[in-house]
Amino acid sequence: MASFPRRRASASHLLALAVLFAPSIVAAQQDACALQPQYPLPPANGELRALSERIERVANDPGCLADAGFHAWRGAVLMSLGRSLEAVEPLERALLTNPLLFGAQMDLAQAHALQGDRASAIALLQDLRDRAEVPAGMSLRLDREIAALQAAARRPALAAGQWQHSWQLATLAGYDTNLNNAPSATEITLTLPQGDVTLPLDPSSQPKKGAALLAAAQWQGLKPAGQSVWVLQADMRSRHTGDHATGWQQTDFAANWLQAPLAPRQWVARGGASYFRFGGATVLWATRASLQYQWEGTAASLGGLGVTCRPSAGGEFERRLYPASRNLDGYYRGGTAGVLCRPAAEEPWAPSVFSVQARLGEEQPFDAKRAGSVYRRQELRGHWEGRLPWRQAQYTVRWSSTRQADSAPYSVLLGNEARRTLRHTLQLETAWPINQGLSLITQMEGGIQRSNLPAFASRQLGLYLGLRWESM
Repeated sequence: MASFPRRRASASHLLALAVLFAPSIVAAQQDACALQPQYPLPPANGELRALSERIERVANDPGCLADAGFHAWRGAVLMSLGRSLEAVEPLERALLTNPLLFGAQMDLAQAHALQGDRASAIALLQDLRDRAEVPAGMSLRLDREIAALQAAARRPALAAGQWQHSWQLATLAGYDTNLNNAPSATEITLTLPQGDVTLPLDPSSQPKKGAALLAAAQWQGLKPAGQSVWVLQADMRSRHTGDHATGWQQTDFAANWLQAPLAPRQWVARGGASYFRFGGATVLWATRASLQYQWEGTAASLGGLGVTCRPSAGGEFERRLYPASRNLDGYYRGGTAGVLCRPAAEEPWAPSVFSVQARLGEEQPFDAKRAGSVYRRQELRGHWEGRLPWRQAQYTVRWSSTRQADSAPYSVLLGNEARRTLRHTLQLETAWPINQGLSLITQMEGGIQRSNLPAFASRQLGLYLGLRWESM
């Protein structure tokens, strides 16, 4: 999706443009209006709605009708409330009165793009781009917006009731410090009736370093159904190494139903299944379902960056089967809460979207005698996406921290203690476009797990380089 249409107007770029082109705005405000523009706009939706009601009460007063700055402000408020269709009229009125209101022209282009009228949005941005008084930094931003809209316009339209498909293939080569997911300890202490005994771990049970080849294929299908949207996704991934015992294969399938993606609030239902093999043996079969509710986005300021954040909360259930160790079988149930934010203006290195999600739940065993019994888990996840300031490169950051505590001692031989673990994982990815659909990919994956039982403490770091091909 193009970056331009999914951003909401904010006071940040309007205020910046107002400072750059103050003389034109001052000239547009010579007619008296009972309500004068005030920036920045309020961050809370409730305050924005109250402000919008005050503006509408005086919108037809003679002094306000002739005030271009007032109508540009009125349009900016409506855009921040997500009411882009209503914002078109005041923004057009502002530009008819004063064509030099660059902020209003940017907002009008965005409003047209959100309504699907990319041709009008491109024309407005190109007109703005061709003006000599536009600063060089703004010209580069406009070039990116125009290119994104033109690329989106070339894609086939998504007709109601029809599926749109996309494919993604990737292959990467690299190096991993722990191919066999082994503990970082070189020895282990066993608790025996006659006392503790410390034994060295066999070399085969210690971390194995080496080269690895990653391969991945992904298919996604999207189909609208009225205001709702169905999204299906299938992922197949594998790792190949010089030792068959350290290779793995994973397959995931997910079906998502979004009640009304363009509405302020919506329900999201998900279902899926996962299959994982390691070293030639099936390690995990899992099926899952979740239901989530998303609230209306709220405008806020984060480190000086204007953002719109949409909170969500829900519940999830997962059935987990471990064919190689059936005594571990169980089911997970828990709740989630999170927030997804989109900055209102594009800045170098700033994310174009980021989210944080908290999960709290427990995994109940089918066998009451399972080691550790009930696994109680808390998890915090973060996800960032953005653009690097050169060559249209994109970056993605994924991070998670998971704390797990068993409700019963894990093993008499391991000190008869309940296991407690804390795992941190981090993945960094950059994508450098080469030509249409083909990108150079770099990946760094790292993980650290700490535990009161040394047998469950581990470290891992992988570095990979490869190519990814995408097709709509």
